[in-house]
Amino acid sequence: MKLSPLEFEVLQYIGAAKTATAPDVYSQISEKRDTTYSTIKTAFDRLEKKGAIFRKSRVGRTSIYAAKVSNEAVQDSLLHDFIRKVYPEDKTPLFNTLIRDTELSDAEVSYLERLLSEKQR
Repeated sequence: MKLSPLEFEVLQYIGAAKTATAPDVYSQISEKRDTTYSTIKTAFDRLEKKGAIFRKSRVGRTSIYAAKVSNEAVQDSLLHDFIRKVYPEDKTPLFNTLIRDTELSDAEVSYLERLLSEKQR
């Protein structure tokens, strides 16, 4: 699923809140970035068209939305797209950055070892 940075931010907010309205999200996002309510409403409309959110109910004229997809599913999709675009053939630089240049906990190292062991089978 292709999402703009704003759509991704809106979807993350809806997912974290479980349900949200466009005014709710606008009040949160407008504190961090210069945006208009109509821009946020357009992001809601696009997310609904893409099947990422749905109208759960209405209160008066205000629609209450919920996410149809999990944040993890969206993150996975975006990460796969990124890897395909940036590392189409040789993924060695990606692994170098993730493993050599990133601080990893013992639990994360153990997890990576298990994944590599399973991949080798």
